[in-house]
Amino acid sequence: MNLIQQLIEAVKSVFRIPSADEIAIRELEEAKRQLLAMQTAKDYATRMVEYNMDRCRRLTAYVAKSMEQ
Repeated sequence: MNLIQQLIEAVKSVFRIPSADEIAIRELEEAKRQLLAMQTAKDYATRMVEYNMDRCRRLTAYVAKSMEQ
């Protein structure tokens, strides 16, 4: 193919309607990215819950001890 034909094919490919398979693959990749992001958010939230539970226990013990004195 010469340069003009390659340019015409490139322009056609930009405006071509994607196949159902191409759309499904793009959607699957997006779903995988969102899953990874949500798993990271879940890990963070789980750690924050544990951190705050530990903090509440520590502060409760501190307050209880200070009230005894």
